[in-house]
Amino acid sequence: MVSSEITSIVKEWQSYLELQKNYSKNTREAYLNDVKAYFAFISNYSEEFVSLKSISLVDIRLIRSWLSDRRFSDYKASSSARALSSVKSFYKYLEKTRDIVCHSIYTVSSPKKAKTLPKALSKEDTLLSLDKVASLSETRWIDLRNRSLLTLIYASGLRISETLSITKKHINEPAYIKIIGKGNKERLVPWIDNVKKLILEYLKELPYNICENEPIFRSKTGKVLHRCNFNSELVKLRRIYGLPEHLSSHSFRHSFATHLLENGADLRSIQELLCHKSLSTTQKYTKVNLSHLESVYNKSHPESKLSLDNKPLNPK
Repeated sequence: MVSSEITSIVKEWQSYLELQKNYSKNTREAYLNDVKAYFAFISNYSEEFVSLKSISLVDIRLIRSWLSDRRFSDYKASSSARALSSVKSFYKYLEKTRDIVCHSIYTVSSPKKAKTLPKALSKEDTLLSLDKVASLSETRWIDLRNRSLLTLIYASGLRISETLSITKKHINEPAYIKIIGKGNKERLVPWIDNVKKLILEYLKELPYNICENEPIFRSKTGKVLHRCNFNSELVKLRRIYGLPEHLSSHSFRHSFATHLLENGADLRSIQELLCHKSLSTTQKYTKVNLSHLESVYNKSHPESKLSLDNKPLNPK
């Protein structure tokens, strides 16, 4: 399907993204999958072997057909926008290293992403989850793993990938965890005493030996725990206890930010804790908070029949 020359260039490009652009492993893998899918579409579209020449000669019609095919295959606009960004990145590398310019790829606009608000859990559902996640297994160390992992996400606002990268060396840090997050951006996250105690209790029960620089969260077989394995535990949790369908590891990160905002934390602090590059990303939580205020108003105020849509909230 793809020439050996293209395969070689893709390997070079992946090394470039890692060493020169400092892209994370997850980002590099996503970009690679997007570009491979793009090559597969070209091969099916043109019914020929994908070569450097065929890639350089793609026109606007082919690119729009590719994006249209993704839309009819139920890919989200955000996923297709990233796929287009991945392919553009590859073409920029071709331009930089092979002097191959494909103007068509740069004339196609990125699909518009749907504006969605972060889906947080209520405080009641959050506390219930943290309690019941330790009762899904018949093995004590796995229950302790699930509880300490989920509590760490909620207490610190970490991404699941960041949480699964925690090592024994992190545990030895007295006050802060040094996290390498998205885009290899470094930040310090404060340790919460209760979380640290839970993790130490888990490590005492863990039946596997782990070196200082190895991730501490492990699967049943002792391998490094993968996000999909933990998310399957959360699927089990929400089905057993009738919890919201949007409950996931990432919803606890959203809950961390939303609950902080509800309790008076400022946006700048939340931005730093979440490691958001732009404050506009963090500002989405203000809309979530307004929805919370409206819900409280409608449940508690004697004049709740007066909708906030008609009588907007204007805090001073």
